[in-house]
Amino acid sequence: MEDRRVGIFGGTFDPVHRAHLQLAKSAYEQMELESVIFLPAGDPPHKTDRPVTPAYRRLEMLKLCLKDYPYFQISEYEIEKQGNSYTAETLEYFTQMHPEVRFYFIIGADSLFDLDTWYCPERCLNKAVFVVGNRTGHSEKEIDRQILYLTGRYGGAIEKVDMPGMEISSSNIREMAGHGQDVSLYLPPAVDEYIKQNHLYYRGPAENLTMLIKNRLPAGRFLHTLGVVESAQSLARKYGADAERARIAALLHDVAKPLSTEEIRRICEEGGDPVSEEELASEKVLHARAGAIIAREEFGITDQEILDAIRYHTTGRPGMSLLEKIIFIADYIEPGRSKAPNLDRIRRESALDLNRSICMIARDTLQHLKETGAHIDPRSEETCEYYRSITNMMI
Repeated sequence: MEDRRVGIFGGTFDPVHRAHLQLAKSAYEQMELESVIFLPAGDPPHKTDRPVTPAYRRLEMLKLCLKDYPYFQISEYEIEKQGNSYTAETLEYFTQMHPEVRFYFIIGADSLFDLDTWYCPERCLNKAVFVVGNRTGHSEKEIDRQILYLTGRYGGAIEKVDMPGMEISSSNIREMAGHGQDVSLYLPPAVDEYIKQNHLYYRGPAENLTMLIKNRLPAGRFLHTLGVVESAQSLARKYGADAERARIAALLHDVAKPLSTEEIRRICEEGGDPVSEEELASEKVLHARAGAIIAREEFGITDQEILDAIRYHTTGRPGMSLLEKIIFIADYIEPGRSKAPNLDRIRRESALDLNRSICMIARDTLQHLKETGAHIDPRSEETCEYYRSITNMMI
């Protein structure tokens, strides 16, 4: 019999909440564990139905939640691991690294009834004692029958722990927070504050975006954003685009602008759009890429055309959609702008021909970058050449 008993509590923790904490405490006390390791998932294979909050956000919330519990630890193993994370492989890793430890894998009752669908459940049960806590929703008889079925089919051991019934789930918290409802009752205070400060899980209408963006941007940048909203909606109405979608894209187009290059790089990597060393030279345009990821993962924007309008608002690209063209132009001609060359002419042209306006903006932007010796993103040159060719403008 091994001398050490350590718990592992895996999950997405999106977000971590009071029931997670209570289940870990109950397992720690009743199983007489030395410690409990919280193991946030990196790329969970069962969570393909929705975007998962970036791992670094979920990790920060866990750190805030557990900072006052010396017997709780955090492992970043699954976050750092490439590809999908499977419990069977994770448990085999931990048992190989610590053969002197008997591991207790902590789950809720819902997971107990899903275990049949896991990757290699027999390998999971062979490497750890499973510990199940029934928060709510299942009778003791149902749980006992499921334990008998699973252990009879796959072997291993499954133990129960007692804990208070708690009507809490991460999905309900995300849904409530997304509609502006108070979720503080279900969260540790520090986690609740983190969600509010970072506007996680927002899914509401564009009207609510204005205040969220105002709180996120410096005053001058926010005034610019309001100008882009005004110009974008005006162009949308003129050219038959959806003014509400234009408003959302305009409000979010500079959401990543205040962030440092390192923060932007991290967001791009976490969001599946990594930045190369060569691309770092174009740091003034990288905020657009990060902004599209933030719009998708933190504000719940799933409209790909809106996301593309945010991503390409600085460089443009050949063959832009109508909404992309509108945001690209609106960012340049908004009322607060005054110093760009040919600005009045471009504003007049925008009421006549979007393609010619794009060509003029791209041309003047490239000229400015060359004069100042700034790095030129290749896509800016591609945009200029493409719109020059389809408008036959002389540059």
